This record gives sequence, C-alpha cells and structure tokens, in this order.
Amino acid sequence: MPHLNLVERWITAATGRTLDQHAVDPIPAAAHLPEAADDLRHLRDELLLAVDHLRTRLLNEDDLHASAAAITGSAKTIQDLAGEYRDAHARIDALIGDETRTAYALTHPGQQIRRRYVDPGDTVLVVLPHTDSCRALNLAGQTAHVRVGSSDARFRPPGSVSAVRLSHSDAGIYRDRTEGRVYTLQPAAGAPTTSGR
Repeated sequence: MPHLNLVERWITAATGRTLDQHAVDPIPAAAHLPEAADDLRHLRDELLLAVDHLRTRLLNEDDLHASAAAITGSAKTIQDLAGEYRDAHARIDALIGDETRTAYALTHPGQQIRRRYVDPGDTVLVVLPHTDSCRALNLAGQTAHVRVGSSDARFRPPGSVSAVRLSHSDAGIYRDRTEGRVYTLQPAAGAPTTSGR
C-alpha cells in the first residue's frame, strides 16, 4: 500500500531527515518522531476506512433503506477520528518545530544508518534512544542487549538483578509498515557514530 509512506515522506521533506535518522538523534523531540508518525499513520488509515465505509453506505443507498442513525453514527465516528487525527498531526508539528531539535539538525548532519530486521525472541544489541522514558531512567544513549517481544522488549540494566520492560520505541525497535516487520538501527559501514551524551 503506497500510502503508508506518505507520512514519512512528509516528515522527511519538512525536516531534511528520515524517520530513521531522527530516531538516532540524541534529542527527545527527534527520538519521538517515529512513534508519532506511527500514530498518525494509524489514525489516517482509520479515518480513510471510516470515510470509505460511509461513502459505500451512501452509494448503496443504505441511508434510504435503513435508519438514519446508521449514517449519523458513521458520521460521528468520522468526526471523532478527525479530532484524534488533528491532535496527532499537531503533535508532529510540535516535534518538527521543537527548537532544540531544529538547532541540533542545523549543526549535525543526519547519520548514515542501516536497518537490521529482527524477529520476536531475538536478542539484539541496540543503542537506547533519547526518548523521555529512557532519559527518565538514565538509559538514553546506552548500549544494551535487549530481547525482542511482539510489542515490547526486555533487558537487564547493569547492576540490576531484574529485567526491565521497554516499549519497542523506547528500546530502539521500530516497525516497517510496508513490510510489517520490526527492525533496529545501526550505523552504516564507515559512518561516524555519536552517542549524544
């Protein structure tokens, strides 16, 4: 489905960086862009489906043969989704417009990175991103071995006896929406690495 990449293309055009490049930047506003883009993609898909459902009902003349409540219910769903979509769009606008993210991007070129596709059950080495959660736990920028789950990841912080669960986005694990697979990010061969610490 080609529309899956529309949000990423829009963000790349607006910022000059891909979502993968934002993910490895040591700035929270940049690190949160991939997850915010996923939220916007999901809401956009839901809104497209709801609009298409209403259009189909009207084309099939359901509004003339069924109760009006069925049509107004579909319209209310569209209205609710449109509000959520507006909020998700505003969040991305705020992340793109973040002064710290913008200043960092102006003084640091985007890193050359590559994707490494992984499967649930794999244990992989990642650099934990600079999300708010990772910063609050003093984990941002640290290298860690994480065990990939279907929606989260586990790892044992140094000096700890128990494992910590992190969401995929907080564990440096991302979803390729066109392929439906998850991946981690690594510096491309020969690319300089920065920890941002």
